[in-house]
Amino acid sequence: MAGLSRRHFNTLVGASALSTLPLPAIATNHKAELPNPIGPRVVIVGGGWSGLSIAKYLGEADRNIDVVLIERRKFFHSLPLSNLWIGGLLPQSKLTYRFEDAAKLGGYTYFNASMTDLDRNKRRVETDQGWIDYDYLVLAPGVDYDYGSFGVKDPAAISALKNKYPAGFVSVEEQLSLIKQLDRFEKGIFVLTAPPGIYRCAASPYERACLIAATFKKRKLKAKVVLIDSREEPAVNGEGFLAAFEDLYGDVIEYRNSTGIEGVDPKSKTIKTDFDDIKFDGGAIYPRTRASTLIERFGLNDPESPQKEAKIDPFNYNVIGDERVYVTGDCRPMPFSKSASVANSEGKHVAKVIAARLQGREAKWVTPESVCYSMVNTRPQEAILSRSFYRFDSKTKQWAFDPKSKPYNIRSETFGREAHTWGDAHFRELFG
Repeated sequence: MAGLSRRHFNTLVGASALSTLPLPAIATNHKAELPNPIGPRVVIVGGGWSGLSIAKYLGEADRNIDVVLIERRKFFHSLPLSNLWIGGLLPQSKLTYRFEDAAKLGGYTYFNASMTDLDRNKRRVETDQGWIDYDYLVLAPGVDYDYGSFGVKDPAAISALKNKYPAGFVSVEEQLSLIKQLDRFEKGIFVLTAPPGIYRCAASPYERACLIAATFKKRKLKAKVVLIDSREEPAVNGEGFLAAFEDLYGDVIEYRNSTGIEGVDPKSKTIKTDFDDIKFDGGAIYPRTRASTLIERFGLNDPESPQKEAKIDPFNYNVIGDERVYVTGDCRPMPFSKSASVANSEGKHVAKVIAARLQGREAKWVTPESVCYSMVNTRPQEAILSRSFYRFDSKTKQWAFDPKSKPYNIRSETFGREAHTWGDAHFRELFG
């Protein structure tokens, strides 16, 4: 746990624990203590990569816009790049920043509160710290896990999986638990799962398999990583990951492709698949993700979406029938990668849409860009790269990759260095 002090550890666990609690049903009858708006007020709920990017670029698009970011945490912890922390290649301090610093840099207001209700008729957001009226609202509350998607519905079993074998893709608390588990791991099967659907982010389970396998090799453990995937090959950079599995970790990684999960028993440490049962000694079990329950709670989800994502205009991101409310990040339904780079580029577009509409104009849709470096080796640090763009076929009404999308499957130390550079540049962009 390089770079993580005991004081910082306790602060982060406290912040994360609060961020994962159910929304309190607190009714407030007072206005939030905020300065009067300097112009049209845009309220953003959620300070992940999407919310932070929109907040920053709204200010750049029009300095007259009054931006308020509602976020119940005090510290931002980046889940993108966190596999490098888990693999011992990046100190935790490189991933953690203060929301206050982002707000100061972007010239907007950070409001430390939890959203509790929404009244779209009044254009009002309720929080546990008072209500806020908006001209435009952006909801970017992130994801939740859907353990029922692989047959786990018992609350006790769900709690055990979250606490003992966390996926590590929602909170820093999960990741701290995962690191602690890896520090204690001595031998046996460490199981990972790659969920179906669109999830955070497509390359992450495969990169994590490589980094954990590298850790086991370094410590000379009698241990194996078993990666269970319903796909025939990795969701992205298939050639590059399969080559890494074989060339670097042939005796450590077992890739179970085309394998569906039908149940998980945390008590007996067994995963039931459509082929056999897999006993495990440790793991990070990643179920299908779904949009934050906030979206469903406020009636904004698409009933046809298996991941309960929002029903929005796919080019402008506003809720169908309401151009004052937008849904972005993990809760949007388009089949783009749910990565930091996509959230960042989408954020720039949504900021332009809102700024243009405030001026009576419309902004032209531009494809988000997915840039994903995946570290597959640690000594030396070598990565592969996927760069993707998207297009909409007006005839078939389907999304597809733009022809300029390209995988770079040859592992490279240059890409390894660029992975760190990419993170440094984007953290400076948002936090200074």
